[in-house]
Amino acid sequence: MEVIEHVDPPRLSALERTVFGEAKPKTVLVTTPNGEYNVRYETLPAGRFGHRDHRFEWSRGEFQSWAGETARTWGYQVRYLPVGTDDPEVGSPTQMAVFTRVEVTA
Repeated sequence: MEVIEHVDPPRLSALERTVFGEAKPKTVLVTTPNGEYNVRYETLPAGRFGHRDHRFEWSRGEFQSWAGETARTWGYQVRYLPVGTDDPEVGSPTQMAVFTRVEVTA
């Protein structure tokens, strides 16, 4: 949980290949901060991330784009869930993708 935002973007493909292509678990849960929610943190300066080690903080659209493409590439279905209070304007503070491997029957 809350790991991918600590990975340099050029290395995400290696993480995807390792988890989804090599390990191939039946279910994968990925959570990450919702960058859109940062405006709700009064002490967080505009344009800053919630943690100094974050390499990025995706918007809901960016996260869903990445998760959708990852699911298609590696044979998974994906659904999205909010984690925390779901603000009607900016979403929840944390976003989750639940990947389920598509079983291929012969």
